[in-house]
Amino acid sequence: MPRTCRDDRRDDRRWVAPIRSGAHRATATIALGRIRQAKANGTPLPENAAATADGTPTTDPGQAVPLPLGGAKGSGMSLAFELLTSVLVGAPILSSFHSDDPAGRERRQNALLAALDPTSFGGSAADFTAAVDDTLGTLKSLPVADGADGVYYPGERSAALAVERAANGVPVAPKVWRDLTARAAEYGITPPGTV
Repeated sequence: MPRTCRDDRRDDRRWVAPIRSGAHRATATIALGRIRQAKANGTPLPENAAATADGTPTTDPGQAVPLPLGGAKGSGMSLAFELLTSVLVGAPILSSFHSDDPAGRERRQNALLAALDPTSFGGSAADFTAAVDDTLGTLKSLPVADGADGVYYPGERSAALAVERAANGVPVAPKVWRDLTARAAEYGITPPGTV
């Protein structure tokens, strides 16, 4: 599988957070980006990750609508995130996605950044950091499930993958690479080398 070349000009200081993890979360069983990636790669989705528009389970990324993480109870959390990260910031995604307007299905990304001062809740920043470290240490010490290679906290695997890909390049599926190089040729662009 081709990998894009590493760009040494990029600043590797990407994650700035007092809690050792930058976390981006989809509140569905599978993120829309993963569905697009599966569609581009011609690969099926995992079982029970998506349904068709009429609610029929599917592994076809071309027909997929993600299901809420955690079923009915998880849909409440998903709605809370939608209200905070989309409606509150003035760019609702859910209602636009399900509207009759085709533009509503265009890729959108919203965010809400919440800055909390842990000392406002009592205790010091050092106390909070120690409690976070203790919580993560406890999580990491839990028994590993059969067939798993470890217990991970949110963002941990993604951060490790980012470091690995910064060093070794990003794998690109052969079909996607062919499409990208064909599109680059149409515009007279020389694609980056592969490693």
